[in-house]
Amino acid sequence: MLEKLLNEIRIGNTSSPAVLAERLNLSLNMVNAMLETLEEQGYLKNMAAECSAEKPCTACPISNLCSTKSGASPRIRVVTNRD
Repeated sequence: MLEKLLNEIRIGNTSSPAVLAERLNLSLNMVNAMLETLEEQGYLKNMAAECSAEKPCTACPISNLCSTKSGASPRIRVVTNRD
């Protein structure tokens, strides 16, 4: 099921847990747990580590997807080249 989730992120162009849960007919809690597992295994990278006060959001290629402008921590994940 982790492979299905990773494939859906790749082809579906989203890492939104709610969207992924709906597309894969899984609970939101299950998808969140699976995303954490994929991140721990190195298949996904959480972009929050890339954010800092020293780097302007305008330099970030995914700034339009990010929630840092609203004060929340970003929860954007991208697929890595691990596999």
